[in-house]
Amino acid sequence: MRYTIYLLTGLTLLAISIYNWKQAFAFIARSERAIGVVTSLHKDDDSYWPVFSIRTKEGDEIIYQHPYGSSPASWRVGEEATFLYDPQAPESPRMVGYFTLFNWAIVFMGLAIPLIVSAIGYFILAPLTRIPAENNTWKANRKF
Repeated sequence: MRYTIYLLTGLTLLAISIYNWKQAFAFIARSERAIGVVTSLHKDDDSYWPVFSIRTKEGDEIIYQHPYGSSPASWRVGEEATFLYDPQAPESPRMVGYFTLFNWAIVFMGLAIPLIVSAIGYFILAPLTRIPAENNTWKANRKF
């Protein structure tokens, strides 16, 4: 029963991962590329969070605070980074990077694969590990 739950959970996470992967590719296909410049470093709880000013192709400015902070600061004011933004919804840009674009797809895939492999391995090997009743002399020799 436990391995059936592993298999169902793994397949569900795999489906969610594929869905997130497709969403990320759709975002990349419809997005525009822009350069963002670090305008300031927001300090909070001894970590520095870069704040970017991104200029769109239409000339609009998007202010973006990076979701990851570090101590010491990993960004300096004036540094540049490449962003993708949806022209229909420019208020939610994403920094160009493998994990920033495919984050949940990677996480769910990383959880799904071991669950699926262990469940399938169990279902393949479980019949081979069972001892037939006629060869089980331990039960026949027990005396209570």
